[in-house]
Amino acid sequence: MLITTPFAGPVSFPLLVAKELGGEQINLKNSCETNEVGDIILDAITNIAKLNLMGYKIVAGVYIDMYTILGNRNSTKIYTIREGTLADINARLYAKYTNKDVINTDAKSAVKKAEEGNLAIVGIEVKMGEKLEDEFERLGIRTPSCVIYSKVDPTDVLKLYEKGIRIIKEDPINSAKVISSLSKYYSLSVMESIINHYSHKLITNSNELKKSIEVYSQIVPSVAKLELGLS
Repeated sequence: MLITTPFAGPVSFPLLVAKELGGEQINLKNSCETNEVGDIILDAITNIAKLNLMGYKIVAGVYIDMYTILGNRNSTKIYTIREGTLADINARLYAKYTNKDVINTDAKSAVKKAEEGNLAIVGIEVKMGEKLEDEFERLGIRTPSCVIYSKVDPTDVLKLYEKGIRIIKEDPINSAKVISSLSKYYSLSVMESIINHYSHKLITNSNELKKSIEVYSQIVPSVAKLELGLS
């Protein structure tokens, strides 16, 4: 059984540490570096919708606190990174509920714009601030933005994922080393400083998963076509 997921994406982190620190035998490949499609796929729900796969269904979701909101909440402009990223999708979701406009730029420029009196949404690896997820909770749209998509029985993988979450909590220093090395994106110092903030939480509740589809299909309509449960 092959599992594919972007190693630079926080959704992958529990499986990375379960394999490297937990000694689990997992056939895990970086979807940023392979064209292979896993029997199980972990990614943002909006990226999953783009795959347009048959026979796969959402079997779990993952809450992850991975974004920060910076600057003036009264600003009518939200600066974030490039269009189509999950940060951008979340910025557009926030804008929809707060009557704002989204402007795409790079992370450094977005932070600067926030310092100048505007609003910015960036990953916590860029700059720590107030959690965007708390804002979503206040607006009633807090829901998993990342999912586990499968065409096979995911029971064992879900157990491994929970194990990885426990390892991150119990051994954040070594977990940070694994993630920094394998992701090829985060420096070790940055990962050590943010590892405890992600607060991964795996859920399989169908109502919460349905809400995820409903919320994110407002921004990416193809999300509405995704189905829940096993094949």
